[in-house]
Amino acid sequence: MFSLLDRYIARHVISASLLILFLLIMLRAMFSVLEESHSIGHGNYQLADALLFVALMIPQKILDLFPMGVLIGSLFGLGMLAANNELTVMRAAGVTTWRIGGATLKASLLLMLGALILSEFIAPVASKSAQQLRTSALSDGKIARSETGLWAKRGQQIIQIGSLHKNGTMHDISLFTLDDSFQLRQLIEAKNAQTIGHEWYLFEVKQTNFLGEKIDITRFDKLKWDNPIDQDNIETLSLEPETLNIKGLIKYRNYLTNNALDAKEIELAIWQKVFLPISIAVMMMLAASFVFGPMRDVSMGARVLTGVMLGFGFHLSKQAFGPISLLYGFSPFLGAAIPLLVFALFAFWLMKKSG
Repeated sequence: MFSLLDRYIARHVISASLLILFLLIMLRAMFSVLEESHSIGHGNYQLADALLFVALMIPQKILDLFPMGVLIGSLFGLGMLAANNELTVMRAAGVTTWRIGGATLKASLLLMLGALILSEFIAPVASKSAQQLRTSALSDGKIARSETGLWAKRGQQIIQIGSLHKNGTMHDISLFTLDDSFQLRQLIEAKNAQTIGHEWYLFEVKQTNFLGEKIDITRFDKLKWDNPIDQDNIETLSLEPETLNIKGLIKYRNYLTNNALDAKEIELAIWQKVFLPISIAVMMMLAASFVFGPMRDVSMGARVLTGVMLGFGFHLSKQAFGPISLLYGFSPFLGAAIPLLVFALFAFWLMKKSG
């Protein structure tokens, strides 16, 4: 599958891409530490926590910068071959530009595999640990999901949880039960909740029933709670969609759909995850098309600058077009696919034009 020429081109392209990715990540990590410095001193959050948080978030940052890094690295690697006249020798030996572009695509297979492993197995676990570390330290041992707590919905019940200890004990729970016309029929407020055996119980409970014009209030020291949110869902709801793997995103989407909540944002995140390996191949083909086309006789600095601009443009288009497409009612699939398709067609047009 990989000829000697394929391996030679792949070695240059992959090594250059990994080098550029390393430099980009170090730069991004430095800015992340500066961002976290504003939180140091709040709660138990110290410099060591900030450094560990940034380190754990690096796999996710790599995924965010992967297409840009691959594009710049491929331009750099192929540019070095062009500067040494090696591409000219290949062309003189009868190797077509499409053949060299194909070798570049073969090299992308290894990077695609690495990105998949990072996206599905390493980054989700590391990001989850980072978020738990940060929120736990900032809240003096509690995991506060937001300023108002964690909000969730199942069926006709809306659940609000103020905070969550590391051991899983919940605090300041409110359960709002609505009828079919979305009128409030019952409010249960509890000071805390914890598991006893395999069952959840609410403690220091105040139950308010709204019966037409009558209000009935009952208090309990302890009340069994058929908790509709398992621990996995609580942790899932507290994380950003892009930090989950495809399986976790599908689970989250099903949770939202089953409870009549909008899941389009999650569907967009799913398709963006699916298209990530393809975007790597497109970026490498775009780099090859530029080396043989408009960047054939320019300096290495110009190639790198062009790669930065193109990579940043792709990153911005992916980040902006997805939410905009949802805003105007487009399919999440189209929101994730169109930016990639535009850059792929542009790369194909340049390759065809260069011969």
